Amino acid sequence: MVLFNSSSVSSFSSLMKSGGKQRRWPLSPHKGKWQQKFNEQQAMETLMREAEIFEKQRQNPDKPHLLSALINTFNIHECEPTPYAYSFIIKTLAKNFWFDQLPPVLDHLEEVERFEPPEFFFVDLIRIYGNANMFQDAIDVFFRIPKFRCTPTVHSLNALLSVLCKKSAGLQMVHQILLKSHAINIRLEESSFHILIATLCKIKRIGYAIELLNYMPHCGYNADVTLYSLILSSMCEQGEFSSAEVMDFLGEMQNTGFTPNAGERVSVIKVLVKDGRGMDALDVLNQMKLDGIKPDIVCYTMVLDGIISAGHFQKADDLFDEILVMGLVPDIYSFNVYINGLCKQNNVEAGFKMVSLMEQFGCKPDVVTYNTLTGMVCKIGQVRRAQDLVKEMGLKGVQGNLHTYRILIDGLVSKGEVMEALVVLEEMLSRGFIPRSQTFDEIICGLCEKGLVCEALKLLEQMATSDATPGTRVWEALLLSLGFKSSLLETTSTILEDLIWNSPG
Repeated sequence: MVLFNSSSVSSFSSLMKSGGKQRRWPLSPHKGKWQQKFNEQQAMETLMREAEIFEKQRQNPDKPHLLSALINTFNIHECEPTPYAYSFIIKTLAKNFWFDQLPPVLDHLEEVERFEPPEFFFVDLIRIYGNANMFQDAIDVFFRIPKFRCTPTVHSLNALLSVLCKKSAGLQMVHQILLKSHAINIRLEESSFHILIATLCKIKRIGYAIELLNYMPHCGYNADVTLYSLILSSMCEQGEFSSAEVMDFLGEMQNTGFTPNAGERVSVIKVLVKDGRGMDALDVLNQMKLDGIKPDIVCYTMVLDGIISAGHFQKADDLFDEILVMGLVPDIYSFNVYINGLCKQNNVEAGFKMVSLMEQFGCKPDVVTYNTLTGMVCKIGQVRRAQDLVKEMGLKGVQGNLHTYRILIDGLVSKGEVMEALVVLEEMLSRGFIPRSQTFDEIICGLCEKGLVCEALKLLEQMATSDATPGTRVWEALLLSLGFKSSLLETTSTILEDLIWNSPG
């Protein structure tokens, strides 16, 4: 068997004679790639060290350009710059706000290099320009992508849309961007619609967001529950949509097969209650339960308030009983709403019983609770009971507020207890509460009717120090008490008013 022919032997002999120095076979492809990777790694480490030096010399106006460092470093290590190296350079320039060096880097990448940069390279660059509010530069990079031997897709378009949608200046450019991107065959995808609709909701252009939502099927996409939820929540929060419009959108959402979550139902209920549609709010609550969503006490309280405001008191009683049956613990707001409903029915005794129930639940009545009951007992003429209730407040550590004093003073005046009302007024002033002019007027007139003119004049003086303006009826009451004839009342009271209004200081 012949292993070598004459030509092979001759070649082998020549190689042996030369000592193997004239190797004709190329290096192993595996060994070549390994060497290239090693050189690139060494170049990259050197470039990073160079960048650190440049950053320390940030204030030096003669600092060298990082592009030169990039080229020189990779030349020294006998390898070509990589996309990662360019990405590092761009991020370093952006971190140090050396944006003036970015154009030469991009020009060199476009005109000199031959590799194909990955699209994420341009996505990062678009975001860098966007964070610096350099919107036009971000747009220029997007439409320049093909010149870098890269094909732009919806990923880079979405990056640009996200950047532009953050600022009003960028929003104005979105329409043109969409038109131009369509011209270069970049189609909007579901992710693009999410960006645009979320932005429209954020800037409170909900109507446009709904139009875009309805346009999605024309592009071959169906809106998901996230978009419906976003728009529904925005409609409820914005406050410019009627409850009818909110309910229409809720119905559309449900017709598409999406079930609103608990938070979205609560937002809808809030809109309905605010619009005086308490029974519709009750319907939404009942639908929640049918859909397997257990309403919490906040949700029940809003509906309870809505149906009480609508005058459906029997429904309110049933709903409060349901709260207890469901095992929910009413909070202070729930009790106050229900007590207010009982007082609207003039069922004061039931209101007081409810206070006892509150304490059994460990829920301490607050100033709203007491004010509601105080107002009701004053309304039915039980002023003494109102005074006792206010004393009970103090004993239980609940401080009365401005509304407490107003309720009590009005009740005392209506019963003719003017001197007691004056005592309450003085306590009110000592606590720093400023009464309405009407409150002063009521007491002054009441004092005049009882012939207590001196007290009335003192209160008038105190009224002036409180920056309150007496009404015409006050002057009439004072003049009558001082013996003026009724025919002179109108003229004299007018003169006194002018003196008060036009006096210095």
